[in-house]
Amino acid sequence: MQKVLKFEPIYKEKVWGGRKLETILGRSIPSGDIGESWEISDYGSDLSKITNGECSGKTFREVYTSDSDAVLGKPFKGQSFPLLIKLIDAKEKLSVQVHPDDAYAEKFDPESAGKKEAWTVLQADKGSKLVCGFSKQTNKEEFSEYVETNRVEEILNEVEVKELDSFLLNPGRIHAIGGGILLMEVQQSSDSTYRVYDYGRPRELHLKKALDVLDFSSADPKDRLSPKQIDSLEFNRSVLTANDKFRMEILEIDSVKKFSLPSFSSEPVFHVLMVLSGECKLEDLDLKTGDTVLVTASGIKEGISCESKSSFLRLAWSGPGSDWIQYS
Repeated sequence: MQKVLKFEPIYKEKVWGGRKLETILGRSIPSGDIGESWEISDYGSDLSKITNGECSGKTFREVYTSDSDAVLGKPFKGQSFPLLIKLIDAKEKLSVQVHPDDAYAEKFDPESAGKKEAWTVLQADKGSKLVCGFSKQTNKEEFSEYVETNRVEEILNEVEVKELDSFLLNPGRIHAIGGGILLMEVQQSSDSTYRVYDYGRPRELHLKKALDVLDFSSADPKDRLSPKQIDSLEFNRSVLTANDKFRMEILEIDSVKKFSLPSFSSEPVFHVLMVLSGECKLEDLDLKTGDTVLVTASGIKEGISCESKSSFLRLAWSGPGSDWIQYS
């Protein structure tokens, strides 16, 4: 099995989308307002197609189901790929929304799953803001009144952002991406999204379900992630979050070397790498800012070669076999 898999992005046109995937990241993208690039997807019929090596032309699902041990790792035997990795370009504000946890989704959205997610900002126009939580403690009755009187924005916690700011969105946390922001999103492989408010756009809202799952407490400062430096002999390494669904780290690599990515389970498992800044050569792939690859379990076990002066965001799944220390 090849060590590194690269994928053809799946582009999605959105009413709030823009062209930063072209103007900032230098990609050739379809015409229109492209709001999302699904970098690695195994969700529903949106199946990522591999573009490199012996697996080129095959869907990710075809490849990992044929050799799960080598691609995802032994702890994932018989399981599907658990993550969905996106780039989001918000020219305009996204809807204010919330996601359920696994228990609620199993009961009321059984075709999908719960949805914990995290963001890392790749670029933000000056003054750009996002919503993360409520500005004060509220409750179902009070918030319903805010919705009915079209005053939702009065109770939202807005945060101005800059490049490399990161946030964790637990199920129940109200949130929205503001205009002028390009970011990476990692989430559980799910489409369970309940719109609460959409700035006057004529789209369906899901208020009943949203009220069922919302966390009405005031914003938690810990949702804004602070990198925690950890020991590494091979590169600068800091952890952003290690929770019950995924782990995110920032790696800074400034030399030409073959190195091993430490695995966080008793058996090697896949890792996702996204280039946050700079350019690099990873195995035989030339990568630049915004490019995303999956290092297979085989690649983790054998080690990968990298010629780089770049920063990477590294993602791993904390599902079966995980034994790492959990951070907020």
